[in-house]
Amino acid sequence: HLLGKKSWNVYNADNIARVRRDEAAAKAAEEEEERRMQEVDAQRRLAILRGEEPPPIEDERQDERDEESRKAESSAASGRSRFPGHGRRRKRPGEDDTDFELRLAQERNNATYALVESSRKPTSSAPIVDHAGHIDLFGDERARAHAQKNDEAEAEKRKKEREYEDQYTMRFSNAAGKDGISKPWYSQSDGIAPDASSKDIWGNRDPNRRARDSQRIISDDPLAMMKKGASQIRELKRERMRIQAERDAELKQLRKEEHRRDKHRSRH
Repeated sequence: HLLGKKSWNVYNADNIARVRRDEAAAKAAEEEEERRMQEVDAQRRLAILRGEEPPPIEDERQDERDEESRKAESSAASGRSRFPGHGRRRKRPGEDDTDFELRLAQERNNATYALVESSRKPTSSAPIVDHAGHIDLFGDERARAHAQKNDEAEAEKRKKEREYEDQYTMRFSNAAGKDGISKPWYSQSDGIAPDASSKDIWGNRDPNRRARDSQRIISDDPLAMMKKGASQIRELKRERMRIQAERDAELKQLRKEEHRRDKHRSRH
């Protein structure tokens, strides 16, 4: 049969040998790549154990090379865009090498001068000195007009906004009641707290508050509670001793009466 002798037959002896050679070469390349990766991994682990910076992996190196090439291309493109004629090094008719180089240098100088002048060009027509005589290098017309508004109008506006917010907002400064808008005692120059012992939480007069505060302090003090308990125990002991003395006196009196009656019976 002639099919086995055809060169395109997959079961041809030459094709089978070629496939086996390709498989062996691919296997050898895979083993070599595995061995190389193991060596790189071993080097990285050894560097980590030594406290050194591990060498980058091949993929990271390739990424770094690609990044560097992209940066170089972008910088070259930006240079060509800034300096026209840099990428087109062509001579004009009747121009020698010296004139050609001088022309390119002049073009680069002109482009650099144009860039510098464009960066120095002011972007705003506002003066650099404000109404107070202060130099402002970064201000513009809109910001300066906002800064030069009437101070009294701004203060009145803030006051109205605060009064409107006080209708539905509770602040720590006015949480004590109607007098809360006034300045607190710690913001005063003397720094002395007012005596609020005779007023309640609403600011009304309460003459019994001092006594209640003293009683509450005593009731909350553990030492005062212990002293009060000890005094109650002593009072109880004295009361028991008094009752016992009264009982003893009554018994003694009863015995005397009994003894007197017995003597009276014995006489009769």
